[in-house]
Amino acid sequence: MTRSTFPSDWREQPCYLASIPRPLVPFVGGLLKMLESPGFWASEADYVAAYAATVELEACLMSTCLDVLLQQNDALYRLLNTSLLGVAYTTVSEDPLVVTPAIAPHVNLDIHDQDSLLGRMDRLTQLIDNRIAGTETPLYDDTPGIKQQLETVIAALGDDTDLATIISDLEAIALLLA
Repeated sequence: MTRSTFPSDWREQPCYLASIPRPLVPFVGGLLKMLESPGFWASEADYVAAYAATVELEACLMSTCLDVLLQQNDALYRLLNTSLLGVAYTTVSEDPLVVTPAIAPHVNLDIHDQDSLLGRMDRLTQLIDNRIAGTETPLYDDTPGIKQQLETVIAALGDDTDLATIISDLEAIALLLA
């Protein structure tokens, strides 16, 4: 049997995420035991390096390395859900990590907090709708809007008033206010 040499640059090489079904993990771990045998390696240095790498790999298999990746993915989801929609999360326990509310299997776009990013955009949209058009919104009910106020001013001036003069005066007022 040809003896194997262990690559000295194994830590610098790319890493692959391999999904191994849970029932097969003990078998894969058993096959890795073969790499812990000194007779499998060409030299003592190969054996020592391979043994350390194999034990590290076995620890990864037994600790379900994906848990860390999935927890970080959930943390990123909660960060976005809080900043965009204002959902508040609470850490119930650290070990094991339990956060409430749980991440739902689907997302609705209800705004939970008006200080969230989408909540602020909704607030601004409602403000503009209310101030310009006088539309009554859930947050703003000031009427009349600018459009209605201008129509009232024009109607009060009468039919014989020059609209070009009124419009130029309003433009001048708008420039002064800007």
